[in-house]
Amino acid sequence: MSHMDSELAKQSLQLLEKYRKLEARYTALFTLNQLSHDCADLNTFYGQVHQAIASIMNANNFYVVLHDQTFNTLEFVYHVDENDTMPSTPFPYEDFKGTMTCHVIEQGKPLLVTPEKMQALKDEGIIKQKGTAGTDWLGVPLISDGFVIGIMAVQSYSETTRYIDDDLEMLTFTAQHIVTAMARLQDRDRLQKAVDARTRELMQQIREREKSELLQESLFRISELTSDTNIDINKFYEMVHNIVGQLINAENFFIARHNRADNMLYFSYYSERESENVAQKYQPRKFGKGFTELVISNKKTLLLDPQKMNDLYQQGLTLKPQTQTKSWLGVPLVHAGEVIGAMVIQSYQANVIFSQQDAELLNFVSQHVSTAIKRRDLALFEKQTQELLEQQVKLRTAELEEEIKQRKAMQEKLKHAASHDALTGLPNRSVFLDLLNHAIACFTRKPEFQFAVLFLDLDRFKVVNDSLGHHAGDELLKQVAIGLEQLVRSKDTVARLGGDEFVILIEDLESQQEAYDIAQRITDFLSRPFSIENQPVFIGTSIGVLFNDERYTSAEVMLRDADIAMYHAKDMGKGRYEVFDSSMHKKVQSAMILEADIREAIAKQEFVPYFQPIVRLSDQEIVGFEALARWKSDKRGFVMPNNFISLAEETNLIMAIDMQIIEKSCRQLKHWLAEFGHSSLYVSCNLYSNHFFDASLPQEIENMLERVGLPAKHLRVELTERALLENSDIVLANMTALKQLGVKILLDDFGTGYSSLSYLHRFPLDVLKIDRSFINNIHEHNNHQAIIKTIIDLATNLQMGTVGEGIENASDAKLLEQMDCMYGQGYYFHKPAPAHEISRQLTPCIQS
Repeated sequence: MSHMDSELAKQSLQLLEKYRKLEARYTALFTLNQLSHDCADLNTFYGQVHQAIASIMNANNFYVVLHDQTFNTLEFVYHVDENDTMPSTPFPYEDFKGTMTCHVIEQGKPLLVTPEKMQALKDEGIIKQKGTAGTDWLGVPLISDGFVIGIMAVQSYSETTRYIDDDLEMLTFTAQHIVTAMARLQDRDRLQKAVDARTRELMQQIREREKSELLQESLFRISELTSDTNIDINKFYEMVHNIVGQLINAENFFIARHNRADNMLYFSYYSERESENVAQKYQPRKFGKGFTELVISNKKTLLLDPQKMNDLYQQGLTLKPQTQTKSWLGVPLVHAGEVIGAMVIQSYQANVIFSQQDAELLNFVSQHVSTAIKRRDLALFEKQTQELLEQQVKLRTAELEEEIKQRKAMQEKLKHAASHDALTGLPNRSVFLDLLNHAIACFTRKPEFQFAVLFLDLDRFKVVNDSLGHHAGDELLKQVAIGLEQLVRSKDTVARLGGDEFVILIEDLESQQEAYDIAQRITDFLSRPFSIENQPVFIGTSIGVLFNDERYTSAEVMLRDADIAMYHAKDMGKGRYEVFDSSMHKKVQSAMILEADIREAIAKQEFVPYFQPIVRLSDQEIVGFEALARWKSDKRGFVMPNNFISLAEETNLIMAIDMQIIEKSCRQLKHWLAEFGHSSLYVSCNLYSNHFFDASLPQEIENMLERVGLPAKHLRVELTERALLENSDIVLANMTALKQLGVKILLDDFGTGYSSLSYLHRFPLDVLKIDRSFINNIHEHNNHQAIIKTIIDLATNLQMGTVGEGIENASDAKLLEQMDCMYGQGYYFHKPAPAHEISRQLTPCIQS
């Protein structure tokens, strides 16, 4: 073949190849044009576009990116790349800032990038490397209504595959054709999604309506069950289960009731399909830590999966859950605010899991089930009550005759109980007053009619009660009552007023001596020992005797005067009888006036302390003072203690007097400490026993010391042995609290009471004060010396101090010092004196 022919053949082949490429491009454009009209699915559209482009150029690596300007995001709606993967969801535009993709979007122009072009763009800072580097990259913008909505790009990773300007032109032309199709398909896709969403919404509404209708029907059926009490209770629960099962998967279902009376959980109904030992599982149990109990206790719905059940177990709120349980739902049964039980469904299958919607539905149904159960309980209760009532009417009718018979006997007993003491059987106060009024009336009609009233009070009855107990006291009262009835005449009346007080009406006296004889016989009888619980008990009695007189028109007045005579007998030494006279009444009136004056004096702060110095026997130096109460009355003048202390103790007004004396004494001592600079002086104040029976005593003392500003170490309190014998527990607590506060405690008049060694060990005492009855002229009484020496040695062994009281001569003081008694007080050293006189005594003592 000639050279010309060869050249001609080559040109022909080039024309043929060019024609074929042109034909392929026209075919591709035709295909794309058809796609823009015929394609109905946006997802397949991008793939078919890719195939059409791949038929005319190398498009192994191809992607379409859409740009949402509103949210400034990029989304790879189609992506085929042998080296890179892209997310299928939109991502922020800023994440791809500096890429060729973003550059095309921002410029809105096609871009062909070769390696040289890429390097130039990088050097200019326009492009930053993102993803895997390729050889050539070709991207064209997708423009709709003048806005760039995305790009379409192809990329080459091989030197053998390069793109030219024709490819850029072809891809740009393609992009212009598919934008319209994309807009149409996107609109269609959005419309389809809207239609699908509305369809789903309508279907959901239909299902909700069907469920609502089913729920209404179920609630109506439950309401019908409520009113039909002829249905067996087990059948009732079964029908409730069937109704609930139409709404929720309730294959495994039970209803539990909580009985608060015995705190038990009862399973009224249960249906279990897959568990073993079902009957054993639903036996009644003590209300404990099950999941059902948790629902009832918290009054809340519980929706649990295995993890939540295990968490509750790990927190110690429940018992260990069953391993086969996959889902558990329990709701409380609440009626009128009270939880009566729980309704529970549970699943043992992994594909049956209860939802929150199931919980809400079951909780809604439970309200109606609770009402149905409670109404049925009420109906059954009314039915049972009616049956029981009919049965009781029959029984009651049969018992009426017997009850009528018993009522008369009961009335007699009640009449006797209303007029007699329940313990002794003696007539009571009411009967005695009636009999006494009757005797007064008889005397009014018959002046020769004489009678007397004896008022008795047992002298040491309280000691028996406190030492042997109330049972022994009751036994003693019974024996006394029997003895009194035997001592009086048959026509006389013995009555019990209450406590240990008895009264006797002695009628139709021939002479007053008869009453005296009876009073003496009673005095002798009650002075002898009684045997109580195999133990001899001595009591004695004080008796007030009152004879009738024309001035008495009321039984109450006569009883009052007999009572006054009895108290006069007690004041005269007990174990005796005294006859009432008018002077006793005046004495009582005087006591009442004195009591009123004492109360007024307390309010006016008229009680003041007198101070008697306490000295150290070795050098007769003053170490402290005993504060003694004195009364400077506006009405009565200066009143000595003997004239008001006993009545103040009897009326308990001594409590206020004591606290008034303590505070004034502490204020005076604080003044002396500041004036004379003696740091060890103290003041010792007497406290009535009842102070120590009050738990508030330590706080009162502490508050007083704070008000005065005196340290507790400068205060000492004195109490008598009586306080240690009664209410010993609270007394010990108060003494311990005072000691902790810093207040020292002195036992006053030691040796005159019980002087039990046991309380010396038990109670926190600091000092024993030896009573003046042992010390007065001790040098003349050897037996007193032995007693005092024993007390001093005992105190020394117990690490207690001793104070001798009532020292009135040098011989007694010297002898006490030789016996190792530490301190003393008495007229030999100093008399009690007001504060201003003591100040004159302190000056030389302190300065020396």
